[in-house]
Amino acid sequence: MLGLRFSRLVHAAIASGALYLGACSDTPGDTETDTDTETDTGGHDTDTTSGPDPTTDAPPPPPPPPGDITPPALTAVTIIDPVTLQLSFTEAIAPVDTVNPKRFRLSLARGYFGTYGGQPGTYLREPHYYNLVETCQPLPPGCYYEPIPSYCYYYSNCYYQPSPELEVADLFNHYADPTQVILSLTFPIQRSLCDVINAPDDPLVDFVLHLHYAAGGLAQVTDLAGLPLAPLSDAWIKQDAVYYSYVNAAPFSNFNPFLPIPCGLF
Repeated sequence: MLGLRFSRLVHAAIASGALYLGACSDTPGDTETDTDTETDTGGHDTDTTSGPDPTTDAPPPPPPPPGDITPPALTAVTIIDPVTLQLSFTEAIAPVDTVNPKRFRLSLARGYFGTYGGQPGTYLREPHYYNLVETCQPLPPGCYYEPIPSYCYYYSNCYYQPSPELEVADLFNHYADPTQVILSLTFPIQRSLCDVINAPDDPLVDFVLHLHYAAGGLAQVTDLAGLPLAPLSDAWIKQDAVYYSYVNAAPFSNFNPFLPIPCGLF
């Protein structure tokens, strides 16, 4: 009777909340309960002391590449046809609509490599003096007596004279290649000028057709970054003379760069 009464008292205490029974541990001495604060991380290690934090310890990104700091350079001048020159550059050239054509000038440059009768040097001449144009007059009657000729004569009534000056009339960017610029001339190049620059090699004298350029100011040639083209033997432009000489120096050493213009028109 006592045991039955005790059992009723225990059930009554549990129902009223006065008695709390702890769950039994499977392992003796294990005191871990369901109130443990450890959380499941899905199998991922949450230890933050094993390596650097990528958000704070990563190296800074590399600096951006520097802008264009190299000015354009002229690499070649080519005769396309008797009135057209093509200029090739190391990089794309900005629009040349406002560039003054008078910044360019051609010369026939004679390089003298000897010492007899003068000093080694470079002697510039106006090329139109060597750009000869043939002019012919109508032939007169070929016989002294008419209508029955007894003596006839034939002769040439043609002669040669220098052409008008070979100046740059206009320039424009190449339609397909931004590294090229086209120059148009005021008068066609003649065979006689090409014959001079294509003459057989002489150990003491050499003739070349060369282009000169004057830089500075606003209306000059630049690349897309606005960096200007360097001048090219611009004394020939600034002096505005028909003769100019660089004496006591190696032939053509005053051209930087030295870009002789070959002629294969004829």
